[in-house]
Amino acid sequence: MTRGRFTARGRALCAAALCAWGLPAAAATPLRVCALSHNLPYSARATDGGYDLDVARAVAAKLERPLETVWVDNPATLVEIDDSDYPVHRLRKGACDAIFSMPGPAGDTLKETPSLALGAPYYGAAFELIGPPGTPPYLKSLRAKQVAIQAQTVASFAIALLQGHQRTYFSPLAALEGVSRGEASAALVWGPVAGWQLKQQPALALSIADGYAPPPALSWNLHVATRAEDTALRAEIDASLVALSANGSLARIAGQYGIPWRQPFAVTYSLTELNKLR
Repeated sequence: MTRGRFTARGRALCAAALCAWGLPAAAATPLRVCALSHNLPYSARATDGGYDLDVARAVAAKLERPLETVWVDNPATLVEIDDSDYPVHRLRKGACDAIFSMPGPAGDTLKETPSLALGAPYYGAAFELIGPPGTPPYLKSLRAKQVAIQAQTVASFAIALLQGHQRTYFSPLAALEGVSRGEASAALVWGPVAGWQLKQQPALALSIADGYAPPPALSWNLHVATRAEDTALRAEIDASLVALSANGSLARIAGQYGIPWRQPFAVTYSLTELNKLR
């Protein structure tokens, strides 16, 4: 055992020894996670739930630490989380230890906060092709068709390059409802939020096109952000996430919220990849 550092097993043994001598064991330091109050399917203060919180609880359990949620208020009407909405400045100032589901690469999402770092990717998320049963799983099948998208997203550029016709809506749910009403053949919308909405609205009778594989241009990897100096914590969180992925826990939790489960992608979004959709 390295001097000055204990493994989880070592901490447990020390606690047992203290109890045997009749001395109180020191309480484990909480793992403090910053989360937005209104950001389903990732986090919701009203229910103390969401994918990020459930994953964080599983990680904290692996580390034998209690979880402490540091709630950060955001508008309940916000339908899309931008890079500027993540509570990175709370993390930088030490109000919490980690933020889950931070998109990479760090050079994009953390460029204004170089004192922070991303851990290894632990799942992938993408713009999913969603439609009624029988929807072809190929983006090229959208050529010359009406496609529902959320305004001001990369899907707009993708459909233009694919020579499809955009039907623009102001939320993923509105886009899905447009497809359900027959206003568009399919929707190309952000997968985690769309999956959550489909789970809440089964009457829409839509699903991700069977066999659809998101292209790199529409794919991102998600990470846990920590302070750059917290190298040991970052390594412990990464190791816990690897174990939770291997035993199926991450996929199971994702399924509870309707989030399409995808392993980290080998290649993700870039302008070069976007141009390959032509």
